[in-house]
Amino acid sequence: MNQPHFTPEMTVDEAFKLHAGARRVFARFHLGGCSNCAISETHTIGAISVDYGIPLPMLLESLNALFDQGTLSIGDRVRIPDDIRSRIPQLATVPEVGEITGAESGAYTADFGEVRLQGLAEDFIALEPGYATS
Repeated sequence: MNQPHFTPEMTVDEAFKLHAGARRVFARFHLGGCSNCAISETHTIGAISVDYGIPLPMLLESLNALFDQGTLSIGDRVRIPDDIRSRIPQLATVPEVGEITGAESGAYTADFGEVRLQGLAEDFIALEPGYATS
């Protein structure tokens, strides 16, 4: 079975549906965030490369790297990386360990006690079996 991948002919909408992290990749290239860098869902990745002067191999490599970030499975125990926790004050009261309760198109849902968070694989750290909390 072939691993999914991004192609120059793929539209932005198709990219968003293929992997939830595509939005972050486009944002890292300053695409889609303001009127000067707006992209439409019908734009193709190849057209974005030409229109915005971003080398196509660089854009595709960044998008396809999303599939190399690792995967989480429902039931995996996870924690929030310290750098994310330190930037978001509201996370101070969230329990240290959570559990993955949903996974779809590269996006994950994790329950931390009464708090439900959503993010990409890079937003959670998988814990080894037997990890003990203090």
